[in-house]
Amino acid sequence: MRARFLLGPAGSGKTHRCLGEIRAALQAAPDGPPLVLLAPKQMTYQLERQVLADETLPGYTRLQVLSFERLAFWMLEQLGEPEPRLLDAEGRVMVLRALLARKRPQLQLFRASARLTGFAQELSDVLAELQSHQVTPAQLRAVAAHLGETPGIAAKLHDFALLLEEYLAWLDARGLQDAQNLFDVAAAAFRRAPAESRIAGLWADGFAEFAPQEVAVLAALARHCEQATLTFCLDHEPKEQVSWLSTWAVVRHSYERCKTAFAGLPGCQLTVETLARQPTMGRFAGSQVLQHLEAAWAEPVAFPKPRSGVSAERSHLGESESAAL
Repeated sequence: MRARFLLGPAGSGKTHRCLGEIRAALQAAPDGPPLVLLAPKQMTYQLERQVLADETLPGYTRLQVLSFERLAFWMLEQLGEPEPRLLDAEGRVMVLRALLARKRPQLQLFRASARLTGFAQELSDVLAELQSHQVTPAQLRAVAAHLGETPGIAAKLHDFALLLEEYLAWLDARGLQDAQNLFDVAAAAFRRAPAESRIAGLWADGFAEFAPQEVAVLAALARHCEQATLTFCLDHEPKEQVSWLSTWAVVRHSYERCKTAFAGLPGCQLTVETLARQPTMGRFAGSQVLQHLEAAWAEPVAFPKPRSGVSAERSHLGESESAAL
């Protein structure tokens, strides 16, 4: 299996490259193993339209443009696994509301908040975040034990651990899954299946971050791909350590998680390709000032001095701004 990490700043052509490769694969072989384009939910329809914007491609049957939510269902369908009984978002909140009422005496910090309108919805969002990062109740309790000096945070972690444990036990006792558990179910099913090329190509584009649970899904799916491409909005391959306060810390951590996961796959040939910044493309093509600001955001450098005979005002304005004046 070949895996490629495609790096480049915004406007460097990462999406254009992915769509071009997909169109070429569809034109070369209209039938064959499926192609998967993975994107954020709000982008899937737009990408479908962009794929078909080329008049030489009248349609397709091989390509699946999916969000992570739909990807999990599609993975189970490919293996012929029965669709699990799924608890929807409204049902999840109702269950958590009942658990809050039942476990309220055992809560240390949220005992009063448990009765507030909307608290169950807020709790659902927090537990979903913990599940997406594969945090277990045992890990929460272990961290809380080390935070005895800060009782407020320790009490909060205690309550999260208790409620997450109770919620997972409630699902297990009834043979149910929710949207977050579905990722783990799909990944486990693909890891159990014999490693064979079920998918001709996988492209994941448009994501600012991959949570650990999503990385596990990608790694499980990649075992069955002939080739996989993941894009990251980075100027270059990260080498040095960066502060967690850095603008690019989230993207870098996702890149490192993915690289570690893919490097551990048997027989994976991993390559990294970097696309250069294109001054004539992207959102700031008409403004030299904004181009410079975007390029030097992480490592500030002075704006170039104006050329001889060019006024400082015009040199600090793009053509569009100057024309407006």
